[in-house]
Amino acid sequence: MNTSTQNTGRKRTTLTVVLIACLVLAVGAGVFAWFSAQDSKTNTFVQGNGVTEPEKKPDPTNPEQGGNENNSDLDKWLVETNWKDNSSISADSIVAKNPNVGIGKDSKDAYVFLEVENNLGAGSYFVLGDNWAPVTGKVTKFDGATFPEGKADRCYTGGLFVYVGDSQGTDESAMAMLVHNAGNDVYAGEAFDKIYTTKDYKFADSSNTIKVKAYLAAASAEGEDMDSQKVKDEIIAKAKNWADNNADMQ
Repeated sequence: MNTSTQNTGRKRTTLTVVLIACLVLAVGAGVFAWFSAQDSKTNTFVQGNGVTEPEKKPDPTNPEQGGNENNSDLDKWLVETNWKDNSSISADSIVAKNPNVGIGKDSKDAYVFLEVENNLGAGSYFVLGDNWAPVTGKVTKFDGATFPEGKADRCYTGGLFVYVGDSQGTDESAMAMLVHNAGNDVYAGEAFDKIYTTKDYKFADSSNTIKVKAYLAAASAEGEDMDSQKVKDEIIAKAKNWADNNADMQ
């Protein structure tokens, strides 16, 4: 046998061995079996936050309830019934300003935060309402006020505050939900009702505003445990982040 014949024979032999090996593997694979399972879930969302706007301004004598008449000039959830645009302010003065936050009769219950950005300068402050408490580390106190006992320590120049209802809480640990009323609008009560200035207050044209902003948080679905400390902690963290990063209300 010549060399070419020998090579051809070797190639055929090798090819035959490979084919046999493949057949063995194919036959061997046929004796195995297994089970498999698959699953998937697609969740559809709809626009909305479940916190409906009030339809009526607060009752003048009871600022925790809606009034008797519809008001077309309501500005969403945040209402100030006594504020007059371009109100004058000077040293040793008192100016009416009473921010309040409400929810509609069809709203979900909600936690309510209010941020006060005071740009009036040194010597201007307000007295925090009884239904509100400061959020720890996010407020600036005003120590120069001479209010009666129980009020002097509730004077602030600005910061982040939370609704605590009638608990008389002293910080965010007492945060309470503003509970909706199926028959009427409900308000948290005025966060404060006036802006005060000291005798040495000096007005500056470059800093003559107070910006008040509201943040509300409600359950996204029925059955959520909004009273759990974990949920409260998450909401407080979100509110702090909101206060730190929102330059303007959207």
